[in-house]
Amino acid sequence: MLDAAMTTQPESSARNFPLIALFILGSVVYMGLDASGADALWMAALKIVPILALAALAARDLRGTGRALAVAALAFSATGDVLLAIPFNNHFVFGLGAFLLAQLTYAGNFLRAADASSRRFALRGTAVILAALLLARQVLPGAGELALPVVFYIVAIVIMALSAAAHRSGSSLLFAGAVTFMVSDALIAINRFVGPVPLAGTWIMLTYYGAQALLVFGLIRADLVVRRA
Repeated sequence: MLDAAMTTQPESSARNFPLIALFILGSVVYMGLDASGADALWMAALKIVPILALAALAARDLRGTGRALAVAALAFSATGDVLLAIPFNNHFVFGLGAFLLAQLTYAGNFLRAADASSRRFALRGTAVILAALLLARQVLPGAGELALPVVFYIVAIVIMALSAAAHRSGSSLLFAGAVTFMVSDALIAINRFVGPVPLAGTWIMLTYYGAQALLVFGLIRADLVVRRA
């Protein structure tokens, strides 16, 4: 089983190289322009190029319901990216809502293969909950009228991270992606509600793009192992 899976990896990597290159190039270009102070509407389109590349990878390498849910989660994420990038009344709340749907969609995908009986899940889950409680304690006092939406979002990303931790593949990629997503969102919350974070934009996008890539490749790896079993 493992030999067959390993045999397909070089072929898959070569086939996916253009999309992986587009993801990396899009991420670097967007973060570079953002760090230089570029502020135009077309930046919102550039921002989602890496996410669209990951969606194409998911559509190509995943199958069935798992593929549909992964692409949907990335579509919600891209929508949230655009909503957060374009200023209008309550754009932060709408963007938060889109990402909440993305987190719940990812969670639904991971729960299809959940096993919450392992010691690994208990350890990972405990760490996720403690981190979320600490984040809530830091950001909620400064969230004001956005406190309730922020609470809902924290609950959603905790559910996503716990679902990743419970995935029966035990994938370190999936859990690392979930944790990195939590870090990215924590940076957004701290920068907005607590105080300025040095190089916030760069760190937020670096962890965000990294998290999405880890989640997609974690799903692809887990799906490959299952199909080769």
